[in-house]
Amino acid sequence: MSLFITLSTVLFLALIGYHLVYGSPGGRFHLSGAAFLLVGYLLGPDLLGILDEKTATELYPLSGLVTGWVGLMYGLQLDLPFMKRLTPPFMLAVFLDTGMTLLLFFAMSQALFPLLGSGYSLSLALVTAATAACSSQAALVMASPGLKPTRAVTALMRIATAGSLLSLGVFAAAFFFSAPNPSSDRLSMTIQTDLPMVLMSTAVLVVLYTLFFSERRSREELILIVTGMVVLTSGLAATHHFSPLLANGITGFFLGNTTRYRDRILSMVIILEKPLYLLLLILLGARAIPFSQGLLLTAALYLLLRTMAKLGGGCLISLFHTDVTMPRNAGTGLMEQGGLALALCFDAQHAFADPITHNLVTAILLATLASDLTGRLTWGELIPKRENMP
Repeated sequence: MSLFITLSTVLFLALIGYHLVYGSPGGRFHLSGAAFLLVGYLLGPDLLGILDEKTATELYPLSGLVTGWVGLMYGLQLDLPFMKRLTPPFMLAVFLDTGMTLLLFFAMSQALFPLLGSGYSLSLALVTAATAACSSQAALVMASPGLKPTRAVTALMRIATAGSLLSLGVFAAAFFFSAPNPSSDRLSMTIQTDLPMVLMSTAVLVVLYTLFFSERRSREELILIVTGMVVLTSGLAATHHFSPLLANGITGFFLGNTTRYRDRILSMVIILEKPLYLLLLILLGARAIPFSQGLLLTAALYLLLRTMAKLGGGCLISLFHTDVTMPRNAGTGLMEQGGLALALCFDAQHAFADPITHNLVTAILLATLASDLTGRLTWGELIPKRENMP
């Protein structure tokens, strides 16, 4: 099937899905995310074959746009006022939650992955730890639209945002410890050659983008500039064998703190956030592997370990003086993963192309769906009832 027909089909499904999910009153996105993963699996090589491996490679600019958009949106949120609120006591809460999850998953992955064969064992251990540590920043608010978040919910959102910084740092380290693999479609990154080029390229792009935003632009111009900016940054990152997600995150951070158009850029990014998120789900589903007993066992182990780490972290935050007053079950509010974790999985599939990677990502998707579909059942004490709100 031609690339044009494939691209048109995928974009059409993403746009139709966006209107079906967000256009209907009272629609719950977390209940429909599974549907788009299934649509992607239906289009994948195991069934219809529309999104086979060759086509997925040809659609890499679209893949870079999807992951780069997530990275840019996250980087724009890290403005200086937010960074100033990261006091040492608050960072203790972040380390109790995110740090515990990172250490637990890295240790378990390092113990298990070498048994699966040669390849990216250390890199995949870092990817698994980074993905498991990510929590959705806005999950609690999305769970109860129209409700004013409590202080505990706001604190959880800040912990999730700050904790993602640690996750992205661990994910970046995965590119420095990847072992060459003959099945890889991208070379491993080396500190001596690629890191200086990545830093210099990012600095040049930030200066270029700042010049673009130095004058007042119309809404249509901003959307065009931001879209081209993400695609260009993702392409240069891929050329240097780096992550489009991380490169755009760095760009978003500097743009958010150096240009007066931060709020306007962020509003432009949010406009396409939901349809691109659905597109990410479709592309992820297309690369999923068929179910097997080992796959289900891996997903169950991932979900069990992550639940233990998040609940344990929430309990420790409530016990220690961290400037954050929360109940002991606060860890349930950090269970959902969100778009950043899925973008990490998608980026890892391209960076560390290997059968083990696809198995791992599919298991994480299954565990994420199970966690997201059941997580809101345990959040009753964290979100007040509507009639009790002032």
